[in-house]
Amino acid sequence: MKKFYVLFLTLFSVTFAQAQSIILFEDFEADTIEIPATIPNGSDNTWINADFDGLPDGSPSGRPGEWFLAAGFANVDSTNTVIASNSWTNDPSTPVANYLILPPIQLTDHTGTLEWKSAPFPTPRFMDGYQVLVSTTGNFPDNFTDTLFYASEYISQPGVADSSSLTALYNSFEFSPNGFVHGQDGEYIEYNGDSLRFRGVLRPFSASLADYAGQTIYIAFCNGTTDDNLFSIDEIKVSGNGINLGREKINAQSFEIKTIPNPSSDVVRIEYTLTDLATVQLGLYDVTGRLVKSISSGTQLKGNYFFNVDVKDLTAGIYNVVLNSSKGSFSTKITVVE
Repeated sequence: MKKFYVLFLTLFSVTFAQAQSIILFEDFEADTIEIPATIPNGSDNTWINADFDGLPDGSPSGRPGEWFLAAGFANVDSTNTVIASNSWTNDPSTPVANYLILPPIQLTDHTGTLEWKSAPFPTPRFMDGYQVLVSTTGNFPDNFTDTLFYASEYISQPGVADSSSLTALYNSFEFSPNGFVHGQDGEYIEYNGDSLRFRGVLRPFSASLADYAGQTIYIAFCNGTTDDNLFSIDEIKVSGNGINLGREKINAQSFEIKTIPNPSSDVVRIEYTLTDLATVQLGLYDVTGRLVKSISSGTQLKGNYFFNVDVKDLTAGIYNVVLNSSKGSFSTKITVVE
């Protein structure tokens, strides 16, 4: 439902505020594929879907390490497509670091507002948390110094859970401090046959962007949970007076980066095909987003391309081959072995 704000100028004169423009909106319903897994280069104007932790999935479901499209977790949300993040890693000491970063937004004045919906699965036990972050300097993880919103995650169950009431149940668990605890107020949860683990229902939130008037900003949804389960975002909207400086998402199925052999301890052949003229930056990044090898940079014509990359000097581990271009951003993973 649209909200109308009324300003009484005099006792008999009423003026209705003009509705704000939508600068960016994404509900993931029209997408037939996921936002490609990518690593930021600091000033991208595309959506970025970055998995900086490189931790393997600990669930039996084979979930992706980065953000992925899924059906809403609760029955009432099951017809909605959401974008989800997995934190089930069986690693109790290391949080995941999954960043969903919006294209840059240029805000003209103080009218900017961010709206979104989120839901964990489950709550309260094994509930994921997340942060909504803002950067005015770039889209590397270290650039996101401002926190717009923080949702707590499940930490532990100190004793036997008391399910005599919802309040008692939530008081049975320890959550990360000073954040919003989904379902603690009894709203936006759905019983799932387990009194300790409700399904989270998509819940609306909003945050003012007034502090960023006259600036260009990046907004990131970061799942930094340690070994819990699943978390989802839907209906991301930025409204106000401003400009979306980004491009549309690229269909990842129309582009492929091949790496042969993979794993490798010697030389990796990287292959791709351009369907049109494009400006290209091709690089190899570690899981923290640090560039370890610059492979190619410049304008490339339509055609097939390959590069032989020596990886003998790299420490064994997982690396991201990232192609940032004027047509979109794409990436794939390689494994370097000793």
